[in-house]
Amino acid sequence: MQQFLSSINFCLRNIGYIFILCLPVMTLEVILANLIASLDIQSSSDSAALEAISEVSGQFFILIIASLIFSVALSGGCMVAFDSLSNGNSVSPYQALFAGLNKFFPLLWANILHSLAYGLGFLLLILPGFYLYGRLGLFPLFIMFEKMSAMDSLGESWRLTEVVAIKLFFLTSTFMGIQLIFGFFGGMVSIDGGLLFLIVTTAIKYATLMPLFYLFFSLYQSVRKQ
Repeated sequence: MQQFLSSINFCLRNIGYIFILCLPVMTLEVILANLIASLDIQSSSDSAALEAISEVSGQFFILIIASLIFSVALSGGCMVAFDSLSNGNSVSPYQALFAGLNKFFPLLWANILHSLAYGLGFLLLILPGFYLYGRLGLFPLFIMFEKMSAMDSLGESWRLTEVVAIKLFFLTSTFMGIQLIFGFFGGMVSIDGGLLFLIVTTAIKYATLMPLFYLFFSLYQSVRKQ
């Protein structure tokens, strides 16, 4: 409970910085989701849907690539940002993102492997997905601060979290569960995916991810200081 509250308090104290850090990714995700929603594929015939997709295929491709680049950069950049905020260094949000961008390829490969691992867990049952997400979630720290490869960073994350696996599982489940609950109730009340709902959904996603990522950062720091 203490780690849960301290992660939230840290993000609230630095909410302006973290908002600017996440803003490029959040903006791209909202624009991309809004573009997909505007196609209204479900209520269209197959030919009309294909025609609508072909008309925006260029925009769609650019947004996908840009969103991928910035989301991968954020996974490493947020760790640089947390380190800066914790130690009083003067690293701007955009400098932190650029630091993540400099490690793009190892971060990309590690993100893909991480997604495959916890995605498989979600296919089996939701809870194993949460467990794998938490156990492997420290990989950006080893890539950013210890220059490890994608595979080595995932292996080191698994080793380092062995002692706190159960606690980390519950904390990860709490943060990720908030996203799932909001999405579930959004579907229950038949929200139509309007722009406001997309903005709120994206904001909630990063409002839960950033405290979770800070939890990973604080765990890494505590172990490395021992």
